[in-house]
Amino acid sequence: MKKLIIIGGGNMGLAIASGITKKGVILKKNIFFIEKNPERINYLKKKKYFTADNLNKKGIETIILAVKPSDFNESMTVLKKSIRKSALVISILAGVKIKNIEQYLGRKQPIARIMPNTPCQIGEGISALTFNRNVTKEKKEAVKKIFTAIGKTVEVNESSLDIITAVSGSGPAYFCYFIESIIGAGNKLGLNQKLSGELVLQTAKGTLLLLSKNNLPPDKLRKSVTSSKGTTEAALKTFQKKGLDKIIFSGIKAAKERSIELGKLNK
Repeated sequence: MKKLIIIGGGNMGLAIASGITKKGVILKKNIFFIEKNPERINYLKKKKYFTADNLNKKGIETIILAVKPSDFNESMTVLKKSIRKSALVISILAGVKIKNIEQYLGRKQPIARIMPNTPCQIGEGISALTFNRNVTKEKKEAVKKIFTAIGKTVEVNESSLDIITAVSGSGPAYFCYFIESIIGAGNKLGLNQKLSGELVLQTAKGTLLLLSKNNLPPDKLRKSVTSSKGTTEAALKTFQKKGLDKIIFSGIKAAKERSIELGKLNK
């Protein structure tokens, strides 16, 4: 990959640029951002990235679409006017299907659809990848190089992406919400906010590392912590009685349905 344009200079677009430059996938001088927010443009320039007003850059064969879904139609209008038919378009827009992009660019355009998540900002994310029939093996490898620079990747069927959006795309927010709730509970029960936060954050970090390093399934670790008639069992029985698993399922289902709705809005 010689040159890359990223349309949208938000957190995820910048995370991708940072990851691929650190891993040597592409030189920083060959990345160009198209961004309409003046403050964000200045921020990108401070980070030593180039910005462009349009797609008229020689040798651009890869374009990452990293705008909000609400800006999809405007971005596609710009792309349609100036994109090469051989250029690879990589979309990270939630809910926007490959066929929605093909309606603007035609069925011969190579298109990849990706669902990353926010831990990609520190190289610890996971991205689900899917491709249309025009993406060659060489271009697939280029996409995988980009997203393995910011975490793990899995290749999936596009039909799974609305669920994946709900599970891993939105997942970091669920973990944060649960962490907030435990910190708040500790505070209400008598701990100061700072101490409660320190205890909970380190417990969350340590638990995830324990699962990962020992390749443990979560239920096995949970059971090893849960003594009969002990404090952990008392909490878990309360969660079960209150239907926490059903609440979590309902929330993730709502996220999946919203992903489907976003796709319909951008037809």
